[in-house]
Order: sequence, then structure tokens, then C-alpha cells
Amino acid sequence: MKKARLDDGQVVLAHQYNKAVHGDHLNCADPECGAPMIFRREALTHGAAALRSASFVSKSVSDHISTCTAHEDFAIMAKRKKSIEQALREGKTVVLNLNMRLMEDFNAAALPQDVIGLASTGEKYDYVTAPMKSVEDFLDLMTMIETKAGQKGLDNTVVNYKGKTLPIMEFVVDTRDKYRDLLNKMYKSVDTSQDRKDVTDFPRLINFRATQNTKARDTGAIRGTPMNFAKARGNRLVLLQKANVEKEFQQTLRGENVFIIAQPTLNYGEAQAVLRKLQTQSEQTVFLNLNWQVVGAHQFTPVEEQSPDTKPKNRTQPGQQSLFKF
Repeated sequence: MKKARLDDGQVVLAHQYNKAVHGDHLNCADPECGAPMIFRREALTHGAAALRSASFVSKSVSDHISTCTAHEDFAIMAKRKKSIEQALREGKTVVLNLNMRLMEDFNAAALPQDVIGLASTGEKYDYVTAPMKSVEDFLDLMTMIETKAGQKGLDNTVVNYKGKTLPIMEFVVDTRDKYRDLLNKMYKSVDTSQDRKDVTDFPRLINFRATQNTKARDTGAIRGTPMNFAKARGNRLVLLQKANVEKEFQQTLRGENVFIIAQPTLNYGEAQAVLRKLQTQSEQTVFLNLNWQVVGAHQFTPVEEQSPDTKPKNRTQPGQQSLFKF
């Protein structure tokens, strides 16, 4: 595991951990679990041929509760991957169920495990499902699908959240074009909104890199790398990414480079004001906040930079793009 919880409730990443500062009383990152953890230093493995990154490990696997969002049951994950591999060989659709709390009022117990908007043909389902309880689960399964079946496997994979599905290629927002598409989609909801409420879209996976100003401050908003878009009449839109995080993650994410699964939200009033400026003004730069709500440690994990010797070979065909280009 790359995260642990301290006695004061703060979450610390493995590469941030300092025993002199944080102490040695470490618990599972899932606040409902509380299983004791220990720190494992970065070390060379396989005859000094590879570097094992620092992590937190369980004192005993049995200490974790059955619903723990941080602990990975390797036996269950292996069985899940075997089922997905078989489905990929048979050309079936893979449905990754996003069984995660992404908002404060989320009730996991009330969420059906296999509610999907896909039709079945004949007597057998033409899809296979797999649950995801954390961003680590998603990255693990996505890597496996790309490794085993390449672009075709990714094209046959969708993400399900509360009965709605989205192709994995749209779920992963990893290019400026995808941010533009997401923003355009959300603005359609802003234009048609009758109740003038904030607009929240389907969850996405993003790579959130904290800005230099965020890193330099101990308090204040946690902002990610902005996106610049040229608009009509010489206008320019700067999309400011903002992570709205709980207090126990404020210092965890400040200055970090992480993968996040969260729902994007636009403030209705702000979005309307920006739209009016773009429609009525020329040669102006306008700013818009895109908010990502983070309510649990299961939503983020650090991006680990790989050395050239350990990076996987590019399996994509000419003209294709890998999802792993962060």
C-alpha cells in the first residue's frame, strides 16, 4: 500500500513518511478499518536489478475488515483477472463497476453490484463485470486489460457508476482534447439547466499535478496544472483545476503528483458568467474552475515515475495512443 493513516487522522503517502515526524503508529488508510501497518523502506530486489518503492504493509492480513477499501485481497484479484482474461479472449465487453464513495452521501450498501445499462443477447451475458473499490484497483485492471488485449481490449471496456456506463477511453482524461470534450459536455448541461444548480458529470480518472504555488503554500486551495484553450474572437479560456479535499488530505496532496478518480463539477453561476464573457467580449483571458471532490483516500494514489529500464514496452500499434502517457 502507498498510504497509511496517522493517529491524528491525517493520511501520509509512503514516500512522504518520516518516522521522526510521523511516529511509528500507523493504521490502514481506510478510516473504517484501522488495521495496524508497518513501513517498508525502498530497497533493491531481484539481485539488485530492480528498485522496490517504499510502501506500507499489513502486520496481519486478517486484521483488515472485509469491506476495507485499501487492502487488496490477492486471491480475489487473481480470480477476477482470470475471469476478465477469459472474457477478452471471447470478445466480450468488460464492465468495471465503480463501487466507490465519491460524494459525502454515498451509500455503498445500497448500491447494486452489477447495475449496468448493457443488454444481453441470447441466454448468456455478452459481458463480464468486475468491482473496483479504489483507484489502485482500476489502474491494476486497466493495465492488465491493455497488456493482455491491447487497444481492442480497451475498446471493449466500459466503466459503470450507478447504472450509467462510459467507455474507458472517455473515462480516462489524459489529453487536452479530452478535457475540451468534457468541458463542452458539461457546458451543454449548464445551458439547459432549469434549476441553476452546479453541474456534476460522470466520474473520471485524471492525473492531478499540484501547481508550484500550491506546493509553496501550507494552506489555501489545492490546484492542479491549468489547461489553456483558444476561443472565438481571440479569447482564451484558462481551465483551473481544483481538488476539493477533506482536511485529513490537505497536506497529503499538497505538492503531489497523483492519480485521482473523482466527479468533475462546475459552479453554475461561475460557468454562466464565463460563458457570457466569451460570447460578448474579444481578446480577453477568462478563468474557470473545474472542481474535483475527494472524500476518501481510496480516490487517489501517487504517480510513480519509472526509470527507462523498468518502463513497459509500448504495445500500441502505429496511430494508436496508450492511456499511460501521463
